[in-house]
Amino acid sequence: MLFAFALLLTACGGTSKASDPSEAKPKHNADDVMYLQMMIVHRQQALDMARLVPDRSRRAEVQKLATAVEKDSSGEVKQMTSWLTSWSKPTALQGPANSHAAHGGLPAIGPAEMKALKQAEGRGFDITFLNLLLGHQHNAVEMSKVEMSKGANPAAKTYAKGVMESTSKMIGQLLGLLNS
Repeated sequence: MLFAFALLLTACGGTSKASDPSEAKPKHNADDVMYLQMMIVHRQQALDMARLVPDRSRRAEVQKLATAVEKDSSGEVKQMTSWLTSWSKPTALQGPANSHAAHGGLPAIGPAEMKALKQAEGRGFDITFLNLLLGHQHNAVEMSKVEMSKGANPAAKTYAKGVMESTSKMIGQLLGLLNS
């Protein structure tokens, strides 16, 4: 159980072991830029969800998960922002996420889902949070698959591979929490 929980805490996308893609004017393409812009939005949404947990959840496992999500997502947003800035590219996504479906950018959580999460409390909050996070993580895998096939920057692709691996493990852990 402790090993499984340790996996859960590290599986929120984690930090990339990729070298800094801003070093030595790296090669990148529009798909790398789009991926990083979309992942910034994606991780910000994870932060928004995780920040609701302390006031609404009573489960220690969910609280620890939210702490890990917040830590990992904050670091990743900073990293991705620095990459885009070093490439002289905008850090903000151009247009709504659902207009980028070809890049795997279908929003997992819309305004209605966030409203329901904000209104939920106790066990109902936990179930809603875990289910939304499950869909949210699936979306990260889909976006990362597109980056792996179309991206050009080695570090961004390494980051995407890490997201796919850690998020796939997290999905199993989320299912376990939902069933406990």
